[in-house]
Amino acid sequence: MLQFFKKKTPFVDIWSGTPEMHCHVLPGIDDGAKNSQTSIILIEKYKELGCPHIIATPHTMHGIYDNTPSSIENAYTSIKDQIGSIKLSFSSEYMVDDNFETLLDNKSILPLYKNYVLIEMSYFQPPENIKDIIFKIGTLGYIPVLAHPERYAYYHNKIEVFQDFKARGCLLQLNALSLSEHYGDSCQKTALKLLKDEFYDFIGIDTHKIEHLTKIEHMKIGNSYVPALKKVCDKTSSLLTS
Repeated sequence: MLQFFKKKTPFVDIWSGTPEMHCHVLPGIDDGAKNSQTSIILIEKYKELGCPHIIATPHTMHGIYDNTPSSIENAYTSIKDQIGSIKLSFSSEYMVDDNFETLLDNKSILPLYKNYVLIEMSYFQPPENIKDIIFKIGTLGYIPVLAHPERYAYYHNKIEVFQDFKARGCLLQLNALSLSEHYGDSCQKTALKLLKDEFYDFIGIDTHKIEHLTKIEHMKIGNSYVPALKKVCDKTSSLLTS
């Protein structure tokens, strides 16, 4: 039995077949793919890893990446005829900043799928009104999905915050690379705890460059975490197809 907890399984063996719902593969509109050629390279790698469907989620961040539904659709249109058989959709990762409520009020939101909206926060401090934002997203008929909660260092060792978010109807999305030391030891520990305790509803890779997918290709996960990882992969597939 001890050997079970010591052995590791390739991450891709579990994840393959799961839709990608958080990545930056559209060309030239954020800090991800810089051009169409890079976009195609990333998408081809996703196909190689067994991904059937990519939802591209470029940043919408006021004053930095002022994307709109039109700019995102234009970037998608520029490559959609070059990607072959894989399904490609588009949405956005919305920074909860001083302009986000305006986007909500103006209905300038691109949901992930149906009514799911991917949001992120500053890595330096949480928005003071984050609970109000979660409530407002819900009142407008959307379901908030918080990207990579394990990466917010100010919430490490504060699991009760995530319990509160979940109770308020906010879903949580794991960054796959957080299961390794890619973002640091504290982030990894938080991710593994949240995974083991089944806090996550979605998993995404958050790819910005080919090196991220190369790391995913070679990443392994301890067998004690495999059942929880399978569950979140299955849940991701179910939520994005039901």
